[in-house]
Amino acid sequence: MAAGLIVLAAILGSVAAALAAPFLIALYMDEFQAAQLFGATAAAYAFFASAIFITLRGKERGLKRVETFGLLLLAWVLLLASGALPLALTTQMSSIDVIFETMSAITTSNASVITSVEDLPRSVLFWRVQLQWMGGLLTLLSIVIVLAPAGVGGLPRRQIALLERVGIGGGGRILKTCMNVGGIYTLLTLICTAGIALSGVSLFDSLCLAAGTVSTGGFMPTEGDLASYDAPLMYPVVFVFMIIGATSILWHRMLFTRRGQLLREHRESYMIIAGIAVLGVLLTLVFSQIPRLPEQSTSAFTPFLDGFFLAASLITTTGFEWSGAQLKYVQPIAIGSIVIVGGGAFSTAGGLKFYRIGGMLLQSFHELNRLVFPHSVQSDRFGGSQVEIGLLKAIWSFLIVAVLLVWGCAAVLTLDGIPFEASIIASLAAFSSMGSAYSPEWNDLGLWPEYVGMPVLSKSALGVTMLLGRIEILAFFGVFNLTYWNSR
Repeated sequence: MAAGLIVLAAILGSVAAALAAPFLIALYMDEFQAAQLFGATAAAYAFFASAIFITLRGKERGLKRVETFGLLLLAWVLLLASGALPLALTTQMSSIDVIFETMSAITTSNASVITSVEDLPRSVLFWRVQLQWMGGLLTLLSIVIVLAPAGVGGLPRRQIALLERVGIGGGGRILKTCMNVGGIYTLLTLICTAGIALSGVSLFDSLCLAAGTVSTGGFMPTEGDLASYDAPLMYPVVFVFMIIGATSILWHRMLFTRRGQLLREHRESYMIIAGIAVLGVLLTLVFSQIPRLPEQSTSAFTPFLDGFFLAASLITTTGFEWSGAQLKYVQPIAIGSIVIVGGGAFSTAGGLKFYRIGGMLLQSFHELNRLVFPHSVQSDRFGGSQVEIGLLKAIWSFLIVAVLLVWGCAAVLTLDGIPFEASIIASLAAFSSMGSAYSPEWNDLGLWPEYVGMPVLSKSALGVTMLLGRIEILAFFGVFNLTYWNSR
């Protein structure tokens, strides 16, 4: 219990420290009421976090696996609650809208009930972006510290030690891992910010866009698309960092430490890049057939730029668009099929992950070959390691539970009055952490509501789906393991 409370206190203290940024922005922008609210909230959070830490320090004990799953769930709920309070105090949104917006931010889902972000105070806008960035960091820490070591959903456990060895930080395994992951994540964000700023974008917008890119969250500080910044050099920066955000942080570590053997064994990140290339070509062919308005760019390279950028945005589940509303020209079912795959296993991207898709395809091909050649000897390696039947079972279990989750969410939305096709797409978008994959523009009759216009029950169902998708679903059910609790 003491160890869990100290971890929660650390999260609350981190939120308190993060509130310093919107507090200072509010002072600079003469948003004095917002500054008072941000400052008071930060002080309260810091007080409670310090009190818990001082009281319980030195009383920690190890946690059992089910307890770590419960702590993980509580950590996400705490980030939701502590992040929602400042948003509720500084805006006029209803309680359900505040919770939905905060949940979308911390799960990097890019689903928003705010109709005009430019009407928000700059300090509030930055807090919304910070929530997205912190959610991306918590996603990585959740995977590396809790989910992957437990093998949840077939997540690979090999090479996690790369983030525990020599690097930033000292102390125990968890502290060292947090420092290394947080250091890499922060460094990538700062480099991305510098690249965007050098392309001609203001520092404030550069920070917001970098946070949305590295976290694969996709929240923007303005309305419209990225081309509205009139900063062409921003294209390669955002394109590259979307891919970085959606590829394995372990792969980044391998590159940085020049682990040649591990880099050769690694498959997932290369498949993500190949997938973006293939999808980019297909989308280029689609966009080249679309007539453009006179005020739009007529360059022969425009379909190519739009196609590859949208391909990266979809596979990484970021949700950015470069120019125009290109997403509406792609069939909703195609969008849903792409985003459900998602990005890398050790990344901030959503979806099932390329790693799991690869594992399921490998086993499927083996079973098909066994039908034709029942006595053949087949490769038993996957992702650079021996195939374990338990790992494949975990992957298939994750798929089944994911399908049930999406189906359940879609059923709730349909019963709540949302059209069936819209319910399916919205549920896939929520699970895959790419809320912008759902768009009312796909329905010419105007029957698909905006997120802000959805009933309370539908918003609640989508919010729960976002959270369960982020904590890999199975960890949630692990918390309620009756065998464990009955044995206590």
